[in-house]
Amino acid sequence: MQRRKLLIVGGGNLCLQILQILVPRNRFEFHVASRDLEQTTRLCNLVRLAALQQDVAAQVQPWEMDLTEAAIERNAQTLARIKPDIIVNCASLQSWRVITQLPKAKFDALDQAQLGPWLPMHLAPAYALMRAVLQSCPKSLVVNAAFPDAVNAVLYKVGMAPDVGVGNVANLIPATRCAIARLARCEPLQVRVKLIGQHYFSHYVPREGLPPLQELHNLTYWVNGQELTGEFLDEKIFAGVATEFRRKGGMDGQYLTAMSAVTVIENLYADTEVHVHAPGPHGLPGGYPVKVGMGKVLLDLPYSVKREVAIDLNEKGQCQDGIEAILADGTVVFGRPQMNVMQRLLGFSMSAMRVQDAAGHALELGRKYQEFTRSTHLHGACDHGLEQRLFA
Repeated sequence: MQRRKLLIVGGGNLCLQILQILVPRNRFEFHVASRDLEQTTRLCNLVRLAALQQDVAAQVQPWEMDLTEAAIERNAQTLARIKPDIIVNCASLQSWRVITQLPKAKFDALDQAQLGPWLPMHLAPAYALMRAVLQSCPKSLVVNAAFPDAVNAVLYKVGMAPDVGVGNVANLIPATRCAIARLARCEPLQVRVKLIGQHYFSHYVPREGLPPLQELHNLTYWVNGQELTGEFLDEKIFAGVATEFRRKGGMDGQYLTAMSAVTVIENLYADTEVHVHAPGPHGLPGGYPVKVGMGKVLLDLPYSVKREVAIDLNEKGQCQDGIEAILADGTVVFGRPQMNVMQRLLGFSMSAMRVQDAAGHALELGRKYQEFTRSTHLHGACDHGLEQRLFA
């Protein structure tokens, strides 16, 4: 059977972790693209040679793609040559995890800005990629890993939303199943859940448990096929996520994101529908239970939850994440409290941003962050080579 073509754009850590899982299984014809062809070639050879250690002969092809305004036509030509069935966008001008390398006090202070103000770093390359996709391979399924809760929603407003995202809400599901299983005195595999929640919720819960604001999520669960929603307090369930089932975060934590990505990627063309969780399906804000399979992505909400209610919950989480609103033309209105943190610490602020201005704002934000790291007298991972990491 002919393997489908999988293209991963962005040769950073998440790309590597996804490839480390998928390449030894050898179910795809693999392609990897980034702006540094030499590093991409070395990355492709690494995973290809590692797979050969297990006598798996995988095809992993490197490509050069620069996700900037000037390179859209060239990127479209590259996509036309590859003809990918699935495109996974892992490109970002600055990964969310970069600030986790700050000293704890500095990280804790900057983390109060949430992820919303960093949107330009994730939106700009995704916007450039989707314009090339629409030009050359509009039928390809696009999976976005770069802040999909918001990026997909913004791009939907301008007619170029990725099909689905990965990570975030999906990363909460295993620990939530484990926490319910502990309370129900059963095995995690006997527990099935459907969780609705935006990135803010999935970022907060593993660290602190249930947020003080109660209307940021919806949790429905079954044990051995019987619905037991409400049998246990959500506070107890998510307290277990943050304590009993606490885990490593940062770069190491991306292993969980990679696994959630693989669950989506491998099942997009499954012969039957597979129940998973994912952010940004068809440009919706926040995360949802979804069904993937047969080349489609469908919402899989509990019968008791209407679509409008699920969207409303996620828009409330979006406000907590620093994005006040996404207007009909794709303009993003940012929350004042979160942007005030950016202004105080980085000297960077904007009240609103048009999609087409994201790259310029990202450039300014990148400069401000580099100045911030220098002012804190950081060395090593936080300062050395930052310029290269910004465009991984």
